[in-house]
Amino acid sequence: MAMTSVRLPTSILRKPDAWIGLWGALRGTPSHKLCASWNRLKSNISSKKSTKKTLQKVEAEEDSDEESDDEVDEQEEELEDDPSVVKDYKDLEKVVQSFRYDVILKTGLDIGRNKVEDAFYKGELRLNGEKLWKKSRTVKVGDTLDLLIGEEKETETVVVMRILLKKVFEEKTESEKYRVVLRRWKKLKLPKKSVMK
Repeated sequence: MAMTSVRLPTSILRKPDAWIGLWGALRGTPSHKLCASWNRLKSNISSKKSTKKTLQKVEAEEDSDEESDDEVDEQEEELEDDPSVVKDYKDLEKVVQSFRYDVILKTGLDIGRNKVEDAFYKGELRLNGEKLWKKSRTVKVGDTLDLLIGEEKETETVVVMRILLKKVFEEKTESEKYRVVLRRWKKLKLPKKSVMK
């Protein structure tokens, strides 16, 4: 059999069906038989992969749900039982792009990004009671984000606006953003020692 030179575009050679047709032509097997075999093999492989991924996803969700429910319940019990936590808060359901400190604080307090930046450079931001050194720091469920707004020297207390990242929903929005529940205190008085670390 004499071989003639045939030049094929590279886009055709990227498709598995083209290779099967070429292989069938060289071996003398009709390409429709090879393609049918190839498609059956592909569908078996993809269905096995999708089944395995689904099982792994379900197991992972069950594990994470149990762990996160336990963590949230413990945190809520601690907060509810703690007499020092003031009950004048509001729970807000918000949508955020990321879990950066500045994004969560800006969203929770409904303030501008420039106000968060000014507070950062003045040293007025706290994460879990400690001074914030990096405004892009990632926060997690249970973290408290404070913005200092005043100080009372005679009572040695500090007034802060506080955000608590209470919950993160598993499903994202259509635009791939995260849905969260933030607990907000507009004016919370705290002992100066607990905030000025």
